[in-house]
Amino acid sequence: MSRPIGRRLFLAGLAGGAGLIAFGDGLPSGLRSWLERPLGELSPGDGFHFYSVTGSIPSWDRARWRLTVDGLVDQPLSLGIDDLLAARLQRVKADFHCVSGWSVSGVSWMGVSVPTLLERAGVHPAAHALRFESADGAYVDFLDMATALRPEVIVALRLAEAPLSPERGAPARLVVPFYYGYKGVKWLRRITAIESGATGYWEARGYDADARIRH
Repeated sequence: MSRPIGRRLFLAGLAGGAGLIAFGDGLPSGLRSWLERPLGELSPGDGFHFYSVTGSIPSWDRARWRLTVDGLVDQPLSLGIDDLLAARLQRVKADFHCVSGWSVSGVSWMGVSVPTLLERAGVHPAAHALRFESADGAYVDFLDMATALRPEVIVALRLAEAPLSPERGAPARLVVPFYYGYKGVKWLRRITAIESGATGYWEARGYDADARIRH
C-alpha cells in the first residue's frame, strides 16, 4: 500500500532524479501557481529535495516488513528491520549530488554494507550484477557486481543518527556515495543477484548509465 502525500510529490523521480509531471492547461489557476513555486520552497530543512515516480510513499509495518536478498544465491535472505539493525552498521559520509543541480554536503548515512549481505547469502559465481527493487512498485535499478562489492555501498537505515524518514526512503534505501542520487533506490525491498544488469528506471528515460560523480 502507498499513501498519497502533499505537493512535493508532483515532482517525478527519486531523490537524485529530476522533472515535473506534466498537466494540461485546464488546471485551476490557484493549483497551477502552487505547482509552479520555486523548487527550493518544496524542500524540507535538511537540504534534500523530494521526488517520487508514483506520487506516493510506500507504507510499511515494522513487524511485517522484510528485505529480501534472492536470485543467484545459496541462501536467500528475508531480513526484518531489527535483523538489519542487529548487524554491524557501517557509517558512510559523503556529499549527495543530484543530476538536476543541487547537492547536500557531508551527508552521514548508517547501514549494512551490501557486500556483507551478499556474503551472508552466498552469491553464485554466475551472478555479475544486482537488481534493486523499490516498494513503490515502479522503481528499479542495477549495479554491476564489482561496484556493488565496494565496501562503501550500503543499505542505509539511518540518516544523521536518526531512522530514515518516509521521504528519505524508510525503512531502508540503497546508498552509492560515488554515484548521483538516482542510483540510490528508496524504499528498498528486494536485492536480486542476476547474471547481467539491465536498464534502470531513469536510464530508460535518458539518464546516463554511468552515474559516477566527476569533480
